[in-house]
Amino acid sequence: MRKARRHAVKPALIKPPLTYILADGALKCEDAKGGTLWQIELATVQTARWTASRAGQSLTRVLELDDGRQRRAIRQHLYRRALLGGPDDMAFRACVSDVLRALMAVQPELDVVSGPTATMAAWLRLGGVVLLAGAVVASGLALATRQDIMAWMNWSIPVALIGLLGLAMIRSYAPGRGVTRRSPAELIAELEQA
Repeated sequence: MRKARRHAVKPALIKPPLTYILADGALKCEDAKGGTLWQIELATVQTARWTASRAGQSLTRVLELDDGRQRRAIRQHLYRRALLGGPDDMAFRACVSDVLRALMAVQPELDVVSGPTATMAAWLRLGGVVLLAGAVVASGLALATRQDIMAWMNWSIPVALIGLLGLAMIRSYAPGRGVTRRSPAELIAELEQA
């Protein structure tokens, strides 16, 4: 039996650290007071998903583990310029790398998925269908109400752009598009390199 490995990770600047403990093939998350928040067996994980998104100067990274019954995540939200490369960032990277190594040990064939979930892609596709349908209906209403040519031209460009946005969303979020698979070792190398 290997010694339990502990990682204290701050999920955000103003939040207290959470402790992630790897022991006996399981990952456990404890709050700042030592109370168990959740636990997941690594051998039962069916999906590992990595998300890293930037908005302005902020960076949000999430490693999500799903065993079919529960979905658990290690997440961190940082302001890039101020904290990237600092102790909180390095603790998060070390924790995720350690979890991925433990996951590789029990499930060497499991890949890490990046990109939108099937549910999110379906919602975005539905939004695209609504935008495209709205543009088509608006054009039909303009013809049915016999608007003059200047009125029709004034609103036809924005309506056409909305329709094109809808078409782009339908195409971009087609099933399987935008989803990448890579080995945990590739993600570990990326985390250690950054």
